[in-house]
Amino acid sequence: MAQVCKIMPQEEWDESIGAGKAYVAVSEADLRDGYLHCSSAEQVPGTLAKWYSALDSVMVVTIDPARLGGEVKWEPNAVGELFPHIYGPIVPEAVAGVAKMRRDSTGEFVSTGKGE
Repeated sequence: MAQVCKIMPQEEWDESIGAGKAYVAVSEADLRDGYLHCSSAEQVPGTLAKWYSALDSVMVVTIDPARLGGEVKWEPNAVGELFPHIYGPIVPEAVAGVAKMRRDSTGEFVSTGKGE
């Protein structure tokens, strides 16, 4: 099974999973569509470039789908590429890993190591 990753600003991490609470839809897109937009590990670079270009740092949370409080469905985007969508919250117990990503001097996101 492919890894499922949720990208979020540091503040969202701090207020939810980082504080031991479930993460629920807070972004405009998640609220509008009724699920948490996620990416596979391979899709993360493209997702960062397309949707997080205005941020200097983000948290990339790797999720164990078997431990989620909701269902994961792989659904096509507008051009037919399958992306994981989580229908329900991300409970802290489902987090398999977290990495803090910051922009380097070239503007690319790079991992700064394990998240906090």
